[in-house]
Amino acid sequence: MFVFRLYSIIISILITNTISCSQLLTTLLENNPFMGILNPELYRAKILELETYLKSNVPEEILKARDEAIEAAKKEKEEEAEEKGDEKDDDNNNELEIEKIEAAALAAAIADAEEKQESNEDLSEAESEFLAKVRGLKFASSALSFIEVFESANVSFQSMLMSCNPSDVTEALRFFVKAKHFGLPCAVTGMKRALALMWSNETNIQEEVLKAFVEVFVAEPGTDGKELLPENQIAQNFLDLAGEATVSELASIEEALGRLVKKEIIPPDVFSILWTIASQAEGQLRASAMLVISMAAGADPKIVDSAYRLQNLYDAGLGDYTEEHRDWKTARSAACALQRVARAKVDPSSAKYIILDLITERLVAVARGDWCDDDNEEDTNAWFCAAEQAINAIFTISPAPEKVAMEILLGHQEGIFGSLEEPSNAAHSLRLSRFFFVLGHIALKLLIYTEVLSSSVRRANSAKTVKKQESASGKDSDATSKEGSDEEEDDAIEAELGIAAQAEAETERKVAEISENEIVGRGMISLFTPMLLRVVANEGGTYSSSVLMKSATLALCKCMCISKSFCEKHLTLLFSVLAKAPNDDQDLRANIVIALGDLAFRFPNEVEPYTPMIYACLRDKSTRVRRHTLMVLTHLILNDMVKVKGNVCEIALCLQDKETGIRDMARLLFHELSKRTNSPIYNLLPDIVSQLSQLNLKQEVFREIMLFLLSFIKKDRQNEMLMEKLIQRFPKCTSINQKADLAYCIAQLKVNDKCIKCLNDTFKLYKDALFDEDVLKNFMSVVSKAKKNTKLDTKDVIEELESKLNDTAAAGMENVKASNKAQRAKKRAAKRVQRKKEWEEESEPEESESEEADDMEFEDGAENQPANMVEDDTPQVEEKTRRGRSGRRRGKGVLS
Repeated sequence: MFVFRLYSIIISILITNTISCSQLLTTLLENNPFMGILNPELYRAKILELETYLKSNVPEEILKARDEAIEAAKKEKEEEAEEKGDEKDDDNNNELEIEKIEAAALAAAIADAEEKQESNEDLSEAESEFLAKVRGLKFASSALSFIEVFESANVSFQSMLMSCNPSDVTEALRFFVKAKHFGLPCAVTGMKRALALMWSNETNIQEEVLKAFVEVFVAEPGTDGKELLPENQIAQNFLDLAGEATVSELASIEEALGRLVKKEIIPPDVFSILWTIASQAEGQLRASAMLVISMAAGADPKIVDSAYRLQNLYDAGLGDYTEEHRDWKTARSAACALQRVARAKVDPSSAKYIILDLITERLVAVARGDWCDDDNEEDTNAWFCAAEQAINAIFTISPAPEKVAMEILLGHQEGIFGSLEEPSNAAHSLRLSRFFFVLGHIALKLLIYTEVLSSSVRRANSAKTVKKQESASGKDSDATSKEGSDEEEDDAIEAELGIAAQAEAETERKVAEISENEIVGRGMISLFTPMLLRVVANEGGTYSSSVLMKSATLALCKCMCISKSFCEKHLTLLFSVLAKAPNDDQDLRANIVIALGDLAFRFPNEVEPYTPMIYACLRDKSTRVRRHTLMVLTHLILNDMVKVKGNVCEIALCLQDKETGIRDMARLLFHELSKRTNSPIYNLLPDIVSQLSQLNLKQEVFREIMLFLLSFIKKDRQNEMLMEKLIQRFPKCTSINQKADLAYCIAQLKVNDKCIKCLNDTFKLYKDALFDEDVLKNFMSVVSKAKKNTKLDTKDVIEELESKLNDTAAAGMENVKASNKAQRAKKRAAKRVQRKKEWEEESEPEESESEEADDMEFEDGAENQPANMVEDDTPQVEEKTRRGRSGRRRGKGVLS
């Protein structure tokens, strides 16, 4: 057991310290003390089996004590439950208490058995068997702990796959190969992540990934890919791999599988087994088999492009089983496989043409949604992917796809609005959603089909021209016939007049006319665009179905990708929908953002005025919307389709986003920009600093962003110019915090002679901010860096600058202290004045009341006295009254 614990400790240390120890970890895995298959599920089942046996074979005395303890615990809990009246909680507590008692009894039995073994006592057969089970339990528990430790290393190895060092990638791949040989679950997830490296720019990494893919899923363990697994095992591995993969992982799997098919590494019998599974299996297994077949057909169309295989595909992917179970995954996979088949030539006598015609009918049924359940929204959501691939397959195999597309639209129209004889007054929201989805996708496929035909015409004209040139060069000038000379003369005249170039230009003009005016302007699709626009606008909130709104908006975006005038006319509507989209409908906003990226690629001038609104989506509450927006902007910026200046602050803020993927993508964008020769980051930095400083960000957020961006400033000239620009911004700052941020940016730049001279010459621009400790600290760090640089020849300037910094900072601190003291004194004086006013306002009503009372008393006394007494005593009464008033005033002041 000591060895097992030592292994776990070593692995934990290696994982936490550095990923460079991956080679040692792989060696530990190869020579682990458990050997065999390290599948955790097997060990968990074994542990459960052994614990059950041991609990049922506990010695009598321990078993008796256990039962007594359980009974006592139950009685105690029952008494407590009667007092509280909480039976449910009591039952839960009883179960926990019983589990603790049973665990304690098992531990006591194990300790007793081990004690007997150590004392060399004679054990009975039952005791020996019990002790053997105990050892088995400890072994299985140690193995499970060992497996869990290696599973925890999975994150570190996956991070190594993204390393810039090829040796790290190789070691990580080697680990996942060994992990698969020992049955560790992390092997499959790690290899799925590794398959993304199939798109790497380095060929050697692609080869390493492909080699690891073969060793994990195709070859026998430990044979370096020379001996393959049985065909059924290879097929099962592919099914497991494709069954639980994401869309991005499926693209990488398809790339790897296609290369193996081209190299003829995969035995043909594997695909025969997959065809059998696709025909006989049900559910996800059938769909996965059809999907793997379609992936392989991308590299070798012969896998599906034959009458026999097409019949199999018809029965397995689009037959009665798919219709009855509405198995849209299988239908989608079958449609993907059909896109590897060449376009059918009209030949009623050809078996292939006949079966493709039947397949087209089934694809039309899928695209029309004939099998959909109108009462099940999830069924329609699953149908969307199948319908998209079905339409793609129709435009691939049909000799006249435009006619088939019209048939699909008419079928939807009749299903929603009824026929002329029996019109319908209401439309089901899910049917309308399916119709709009098909409408938009057919419009887009018609554009692609038109461009494909145009390319075919250009290729045919080029081939005709080349053929004429070859025939003309092969003829001897003396042996040419009169007819041949006339033809050469005509060609010369055509070349001279530019008729060939004119014909090509005319073809392009016609294609542009079709895409601009015919598809969504005068064609059948244009009949439904007013209804589409009305649903998308949704004035008054008439349409409440989220599925309908998403489908209609997506259809509008696809139609806008076709015609420039249509796009320009309805861009305002699209952005209004984006702005008014509900907060909980992140799918709608994410779809619009992705569509805007396509529109910006196709019609950049029309979308350019709305660019700030696209950047505004980087602040969306939804992580998905922010991620998609940044991804779209990254592609547009790196392809020079949108201007980054003026809005780059929004991308800079993504460097501190809560989502790790968004932060990494923003870093990748700035890394790619730094590789360009025109130094875009240097040119953008002043705007970034200015905009970020106005947002009142937290100091650590601002500084982390600027620390990353300033690391791209490498050239001395750029450091000098940027330092000068930053210093010139000090007088424009409105707060000391902005000045502190500028000082921090200056402190991160490299220092040379010109930088020091610039700081010294422009001292008056920033000297009023040196009273702040943060500002002073940053400028002093510049001075300290300059002192350490032995190449500098401006020691006198450095000393002068340091002296001015210290003196100005000291004076500034004294001024600040004096100003603060004056402010405090001013506040105290204002408070005293305010209190005095309040006292006077309170005293005036009291004085007026007391005067009225005195007057009343005086008048009453005068009436009760003789006239001669009133006249004689009047001066005395007035004097007393005056004394009383003054006394009251003095008393009021003292008390106050």
